[in-house]
Parts: sequence; C-alpha cells; structure tokens
Amino acid sequence: MRLEGRVAIITGAGRGQGRAAAERFCKEGARVVVSDVDKAGGEETVADIDKSLGPGHATFVTADVSDEDQVQNLVEAAVSAFGSVDVLYNNAGVWFISPEGYQPGKTDAPAPLLEQNIWNRTIDVNLKGTYLCCKYVLPIMVAAGRGSIINVSSVAAVRVGKGASDAYTASKGGILAMTRTLAVEHAVHGVRCNVILPGPIETPMVGPLTEERRAFAADAIPLGRWGQPEDVANMALFLASDEASWITGASFVVDGGYTAV
Repeated sequence: MRLEGRVAIITGAGRGQGRAAAERFCKEGARVVVSDVDKAGGEETVADIDKSLGPGHATFVTADVSDEDQVQNLVEAAVSAFGSVDVLYNNAGVWFISPEGYQPGKTDAPAPLLEQNIWNRTIDVNLKGTYLCCKYVLPIMVAAGRGSIINVSSVAAVRVGKGASDAYTASKGGILAMTRTLAVEHAVHGVRCNVILPGPIETPMVGPLTEERRAFAADAIPLGRWGQPEDVANMALFLASDEASWITGASFVVDGGYTAV
C-alpha cells in the first residue's frame, strides 16, 4: 500500500502503459483519475479496476491533453472527485507509424519528408500536453507542499534507431529537458519531477510496426525480450511513492539494456 491516501491523475490510461499504471496504483492504495481521449478505453480501465478492487478506487475523465480547456477540466474534476492531486503521471502520447512505411501527411518521417500536420499533432499531444497538465496540477502541489510528477519520454530521445521519426524524437527530447527545469524550479516547494524513458514496450502504439522492425529492436535488447506495460508501471509506482522522496530531476531508462548496446 505504498500509495495509500494519494490521488493520482494518469493520462493515456485507456490502454497500454497507462492502464497498467492505473491498475497498479489502485492496488497500492491510490485513488486514480483515469484520463484518455478514448472514452471506451478509459471506461474499460475503470471497469477492470472496479471488478478487481471494487468501486471507488478510480474514475474516468475524457480529455485531449493538447486542449487547454479539457486539461483544466480534468484537473478540476480530479479535485472535485477526490479532493487533491498528489501524483501526476503524464503518460499520454502519440507516434504516427504505419506497416506500409512512410505515407505523406499520415506518418512520422525524417524532416525533409515530414508534413507539418504530423509534426504539429505530435508536438501538441506529447510535449504541449505534458506542459498543460503540469501547468494546472503544479499550483495544487505547491499549495500542498508535496507532489510527484512523472513524465514519459522515450529512449528515442537519447538513441537513434532504424527509421527516423523526427517529430516523435523531438517531442520526447523536449519532455526530457523540460522535466529537469520543472524539477529544479519546484524542488523548493516539495514537488519532485522525474522522467521515464521506456524502450520497446508491447503496447497498441507499436502495433503498426513491421515484423522486420520488431525483430530489429528485439535483437538489440540484451535481456532478450520486449518490455511489458507492467515493467514501466513498476518504475512509475516507485517514483510516485515516498521511497523516491530524495529523487528529482532524474531520468530512468526502462529498456532491457537497449540503450547500453
């Protein structure tokens, strides 16, 4: 029960890493505001938690994190439902890829081929969304004199793999840098801010990858397997808990050794 009495907002919790974190946080005693732009997925996450633990541990709020009004509503709904926000897990993200490879205006690409609509949407969700959630949660944490913000970057921010995705890489690099400034700015207020850099994780986001690219990634993982959403959720749980009370401004790679190669 490492999060007993805590309230957490988890974005992108309708599936994958976000859903695994929501379920784990609730099992550790937290009350969780599940947020996702996918209403069906978010409600399914809450239903699974209700089935496992009983009602009252989680609630769902629809939100597109790139929309400031929706983010403000999300944070206000969390305070209305549970009274505070102690943990913010900025997990929501997008990566535009296709099994067919590059498609103009539909997929990420190297800069000369990258269309602005893909650049804009990727930056809006991944980087701007993280900023907006921090913008509205930080005043609550500062007033309380405590809090933990956990941002999700990617090993793509520090390691270039096969097949460039310049918008995704830029957005995740921005999250990595912004986490450090947030940590330094708000340490005096008792608010910690750290970042997780997942490697290849089995989530719906990577579903469109070709078998060739999946095999290429798998061959580069010393521990011999792709990661599971629970692997990332375990790290997020640690950073949300008091066990990480003297950790801020740090980045944590969860990648089976991928970046060590």
